[in-house]
Amino acid sequence: MVSGVFVDFGHGRVYALPEDGEEVMVFNDFLEMFEKLRPKMVVADSYLRRLLPTMTRLDGAVFPEAWRFESGLRSEKEQWS
Repeated sequence: MVSGVFVDFGHGRVYALPEDGEEVMVFNDFLEMFEKLRPKMVVADSYLRRLLPTMTRLDGAVFPEAWRFESGLRSEKEQWS
């Protein structure tokens, strides 16, 4: 189980970089990645529309888009400055 993972989709595969990892892992589909890594947070530039019903059934995980995640971090840093 990892705390977070950044994912990207392309060529029919899911590319995942765990938060504490140094190598990109390649999976055949999103559920395979989720079952193997069990992340608490999955961050992506954008999600495929066909994954939205699947994502709503995966309890205990958060699925922010990268731009929302980055802007949230930025505003949090500004708050503490």
